[in-house]
Amino acid sequence: MSIYHIERGGHADMKRIYPMMEFDFHDWERPSHLERQLAMTRGAELLLLKDAHNVECGYAVMLRSKLTGYVLLGWLGVYPHVRGNGIGGQFLTLIREHYEDWQGILLEVTEYPELEKARKLHAFYQRNGYGDVACHYILSGRDTALMYMPIKGAGDISSVARSVVLRYCPQ
Repeated sequence: MSIYHIERGGHADMKRIYPMMEFDFHDWERPSHLERQLAMTRGAELLLLKDAHNVECGYAVMLRSKLTGYVLLGWLGVYPHVRGNGIGGQFLTLIREHYEDWQGILLEVTEYPELEKARKLHAFYQRNGYGDVACHYILSGRDTALMYMPIKGAGDISSVARSVVLRYCPQ
């Protein structure tokens, strides 16, 4: 049994965790304040990882598409003071349980396979049940691995990946 749990965050929490997103992600990877707030009004969900003492240990920003039934794990971070010891994997398990009635969870690993950091991140997600979607995927002009964990949906979404992912892009 995990000592961690997830709580939903709101707009104030999103504003509060932004400095950690600045620490965890490059400028080109990170949404602006306005984009974050708009995403939340369109159904994005902020999940906060908390320990048994209710101390916040991490965050995940999830972009949900009720039309397709898929969720995109947009940004995930575990705070530096608790990193290691499998906490990130436990967080991914809690996220999967949180979305148990959805088709599946997608995520993007940018600059893969060029950067060593991206290769390590890709291997981490593979160890935690995510597989590659067979498609050519570019994000912000950078080669990107699109990964997927089926929940109730098809095991392979390669043929429909483009239409699923486009549901998360601003219209």
